[in-house]
Amino acid sequence: MTTWRIDAPLEQVFEVVADSLSWPDWWPSLCRVEQMANGNADGVGNVRRYTWQGRLPYRVAFEVRATLIKKREAIDGIAQGDLEGVGRWKFSRQGRISVVRYEWHVQSTRRWMNLIAPVARSMFIRNHARIMAQGGRGLARRLGSSLVSQETIDLMAQAFPSKARPGRRWKRGQLDLMMAFVTGLGAGAIVIAAQFGLWWLAAMPLPETFFRDVRLTAAMVMGTRVLLPPPSTASWDILLVATLIHFTLSIVYAVIPAHLAGRLRLSPFLIFGAVYGWMIYVVNLYGFTLLFPWFAVARDGVTLAAHLVFGVTLVAGCRLFVSRSATNAGIMP
Repeated sequence: MTTWRIDAPLEQVFEVVADSLSWPDWWPSLCRVEQMANGNADGVGNVRRYTWQGRLPYRVAFEVRATLIKKREAIDGIAQGDLEGVGRWKFSRQGRISVVRYEWHVQSTRRWMNLIAPVARSMFIRNHARIMAQGGRGLARRLGSSLVSQETIDLMAQAFPSKARPGRRWKRGQLDLMMAFVTGLGAGAIVIAAQFGLWWLAAMPLPETFFRDVRLTAAMVMGTRVLLPPPSTASWDILLVATLIHFTLSIVYAVIPAHLAGRLRLSPFLIFGAVYGWMIYVVNLYGFTLLFPWFAVARDGVTLAAHLVFGVTLVAGCRLFVSRSATNAGIMP
């Protein structure tokens, strides 16, 4: 449910929202609107096809048949297509402020969305919240007025509140795995760049050291045979396996910070990140050597520094993820 509060006459607000054929002029995420069927003189029964795309690289298209139109009060419609369900616009006034409330009760009919929904549900909700935020700002610009406030809430979360405290990134008992996935990949990529810089500062031979670590990592899956060729070279299969292992571990290590991110205050999170990076260093370079003894050769100050960078980046990324999610939802982190 999204609520916009706009400093503009209610009649003008209603007319602009009711004229959905003109939405692409002021709503950036709406790619196009097509009139598919005409209704009665009031617009009830008309069918329009909407194609949307937010920041994420996918589009959704659906048709909405208007079932109720009451001027300056409400607009209801039934959606069919990539999303199916009902949408309801409600209009009211609070003094000089016009209040627009939109409820969107839908489910996806696209197989790929339903398959990843258990993990990506929060991502879909944030994408919808960003689209609605664009709409509120665009509507205010269209009216030449100011947007007093806007907020978007997840009605399912309201109906089934989590027992966990707000901000812990648990939804109905499920960890927000999308946060762990995104921040893990990001921190994994950043630490690779940081390690090259650290090797350069330490005057260590870059190609040889890089391919050495690639082979050390790939050997976890491919066996010790990959350690035999000269360490200054690596084949594509070895590089691919090492990359997959690196980013998989990065995502796994992101789970704990993703769980704790909402409870971390801004000041100590860097310290926590450094400590967490040191703990990962101990696990990787001392714990893993119980099974993979060849990792002992990588115990040095550069590797420790890279792990500290990884830990800080990981925790900072989770903290930023929570802050942006709260901002997009219209609440303070």
